[in-house]
Amino acid sequence: MASTAGSTPAPLQRPGLSGSAQSRVGSSSSTSTPTTAPTATTTTRNPLQAKVTRLLSANLEDGATRAALDTLGQVELAASRNSTTGSTTTTTNGALSQQQTHGGMNTTTLRKGGLRKEVDTQMAESSRHFLRAFSDVNDKLSILQSHLDAMNVCCDEVQTELEHANSGTRYLLEHAQGLREQRTTAAIQQSLVHVFLARFTLTDAELRALSSRDVPVGPELFAAMDKTERIRADCRALLSGEAGEGTKAGCVRAVCREQASLGRLDIMEYTAQHLEAGYSKIHKWLAFEARGFAKDVLEVSHTVREAITRLKNRPELLNEVLTVLGTTRSTSILNLFLDALTRGGPNGLPRPIELHAHDPIRYAGDMLAWLHQAMAGEREFLESLFGTRGEDERDLRRVGQVHALSRHKRMKSTVDGGTAMQRTDKDWVKKLLDRDFEGCGRPLKIRVQQTIKSQESPIMAYRIATLIHFYKVTMERTVGEDTLMSGVLSEIKDHAYEAFFETLRAQGRSLLRFIQPPAAALSAPAQLRDVLSTLREILTVYATSLLEQEGLPQAPRTLDGEFREILDAALDPALEMCERMAEMRPAEWDRAVFRINCDEAVLAALEGFDFVHDRRDAVQGEEEKHVETVTAAHYEYLLRESGLEPAVKALQSRADDAPLSSLENASAAALQAAQTRFSAFLSAVDPVSSPRLSLLPPQVAGHAHSDALRRISDTYSTVYEAVSNPKNGYERPESVLRRSKEEVRTLLVVE
Repeated sequence: MASTAGSTPAPLQRPGLSGSAQSRVGSSSSTSTPTTAPTATTTTRNPLQAKVTRLLSANLEDGATRAALDTLGQVELAASRNSTTGSTTTTTNGALSQQQTHGGMNTTTLRKGGLRKEVDTQMAESSRHFLRAFSDVNDKLSILQSHLDAMNVCCDEVQTELEHANSGTRYLLEHAQGLREQRTTAAIQQSLVHVFLARFTLTDAELRALSSRDVPVGPELFAAMDKTERIRADCRALLSGEAGEGTKAGCVRAVCREQASLGRLDIMEYTAQHLEAGYSKIHKWLAFEARGFAKDVLEVSHTVREAITRLKNRPELLNEVLTVLGTTRSTSILNLFLDALTRGGPNGLPRPIELHAHDPIRYAGDMLAWLHQAMAGEREFLESLFGTRGEDERDLRRVGQVHALSRHKRMKSTVDGGTAMQRTDKDWVKKLLDRDFEGCGRPLKIRVQQTIKSQESPIMAYRIATLIHFYKVTMERTVGEDTLMSGVLSEIKDHAYEAFFETLRAQGRSLLRFIQPPAAALSAPAQLRDVLSTLREILTVYATSLLEQEGLPQAPRTLDGEFREILDAALDPALEMCERMAEMRPAEWDRAVFRINCDEAVLAALEGFDFVHDRRDAVQGEEEKHVETVTAAHYEYLLRESGLEPAVKALQSRADDAPLSSLENASAAALQAAQTRFSAFLSAVDPVSSPRLSLLPPQVAGHAHSDALRRISDTYSTVYEAVSNPKNGYERPESVLRRSKEEVRTLLVVE
C-alpha cells in the first residue's frame, strides 16, 4: 500500500496483512485458479484461505465501509511517512517513545491487530475530554442559576410593587380612559361639525361672490349659487323626511328633531337672503350688459348666457332685464334701418335704399330683404342668448320651411288660455324678436304704402303685392303669425292688393266707358289685347311667386279664391266690352266672327297656366257656340253653291207617302242639273280653307270649313240614298246621280 504523497492511491489493500501474507494469498489464489471449487476438507485445513475468500467476496461498495477503510489507509500512510522521516516523540515523564499516527493511534499496535482496543482507548480519551468540558459548563450553569434565582426574587418584588401601584392608580387609569374616549368622540364630532359646516354654510369667499361688488359676475358667483341651491335642497329633503313617534323615546327624538328643524329653517332663511343677493347682483349686471347690446355685430359670452339661464328662476327679474334689452335692441335696429335707408353702409357701400325709390320693386324688395336679414341675425342672437341656438337646425331645416318659433305658436295654442304657465325659452325669443322690430314697422309701412299709391299700372301694383305677400309668408314661417312684424306685413299686403284691385276696376271702367264698333277685319280690339297682355304678365307673376303652401305636393295649382277674384276683375270687363262691340254689328256672321276672334285672344292669353283651366274651359265653351254659328252659316253657303239646296228642301218638305221624283225640284232632270253644278263645285272647292273664313283664326277657320264640308258630304249621301230608294220612283237611279257617296267623300277630303 506504500506510495508517495500526492500519487494516485493503489488498489485497496487490507491493513491487517503483511506483504508476505499477501504474496502467499496471491500465490494461493493463483495456484487454486485452475482447480475446481475447494471441498469442505480443504476449507477446514486452510482457515486463512477461507477468510481471504470471505473478504474478497464481501461487497466493498458500501459507503460507510469504504469511508472506514479510507480512514485506516490514511492512518497507515501517515505512520509510514513518520517512520521514513525517523521522527519520534518522547514523553516528559521519561516513558518509552512510541510512534504516533495522525489521529494519535499507535501504528505498531494497529499492525498487531489492536484496532478495537485502540479505538476504545481513543473513545475513552475523547469521553474524558468531553466530561472535563461539560464539567466547566455545569459550573457556569450553576452560577447562572444562582443569578436567575436572584433575578426572580427581584422580579417578584417588582411585581408586588406594580400591583400596589396599579391598585393605587386604577382611578386615574379609568379617568384617563374616559378622557381618551371623550377625545375620540370630540374628534368625531369635530369632523362632523366641519363636514356640516362645509355642507350647510358658505365660506367667506362665497359670501363675497354673492354680495360684494368687487367680485365680478362669473364662475365664482355661479358656483356659490349652486352650493346655496344645494344647501336649500338638502334642508328641504331633511325637513320633508322628519316624522314623529308615539313612544317616550320618540318624544325625546321629536324634541331633538324640532330643534334640528329650527336650525334648518335658520339655514333656509340664511341661504335665501344670500341667494336673493346673488340673483339681485346678476339682475343688475345683466341690466347693465343689456344696455351695451346696441351695436350691429353681437357676441354673447358664456357668462351672459349662464346668467340668463340662472335668472330664469326669477321671471320678474328676467322680465325687467329683457325689457331693457328689448328697448335697447329696438332703438338700435330702428337706427340701423334708417341708416340703411338714408345713409347706406360704411364708406357708402351698400348704397342707400332710398336711392332706388324710382324702382318700386327694388325699393320695396330692398327694405323687406334688409328687415328679413336683420330678423334672421337677431333671432340667432336671441337664440344664442337663451342657449337654444341649433335645436331647430339639428333637423336640417330647408329653405322656406316653417321655423320652430312658428311651430311653437301652434303647439302653444292647444293649451288652455286660463292656465298660468311658465314661459319657455322660445316664448322669450319670440317675444323679444317681436319687441325688437316694433320700431321698424311704421317707417316700412309709410314708405311701402306711398310706393303703392304712386303706381297706376296693375302689373306693378300686383308685383308689389306679390312681393309683400312673399315676405309676409316667409316672416310668418320664421317667427309666427301673431308677431307685430307679421301683422304689419299683412296690413301692407292687404293695402297692396286693395290698390291692385282698384287699378283693375279703374281699367275695367275705362274699357266700358268708350265702346266703338268692331273694325272691318273683325279682329280683337286693341283695348282687349292690352288687357290680355297685362293679364298674361299677372299670370306669369302669380305662377312664379313661390306661394305654395307648406306640405302640399308639387301638383298643378288650382284656381283659388284670391286669384279667381283677380281673374274676374281683369277679364270680365274686357269680355263685356267685346259683347257690347259685337252687338253693334247687324249681321250675325260678323258678330260670331268677332266673338270668336276675341275668345281666341283670351284663350291664347290663358294658355300654359293650369291654375286657370276652369275659366279657360268656360271661354272655350262660349267660343264653341260661336264656332257652331259660323259653321252652320258656312254650310248653308256651301249648300247653295253646290246646287244641292233645292233637292234638300224638296226632300225635307215632301209628304211621307209621296215619291220624291214627283216633286219639281227633285225630278230626274232637276237632279241631273244639280249633279252638273255639284260636279263643278267639287272641282272648284278648296278642301282645306275658304276665303269666306279668312277673318277667323286659321285653326278655327280650318275646323269650321272641314266641318261644313263633312255636312255637305252627309247631305249628298242622304240625297243619294233617297234617289236609290225604289219607293221614290226614279228609273235608272245610277244615271241621275253618277257620283257615289265614297267618291264625294274622297273629293271633299272627309274622313
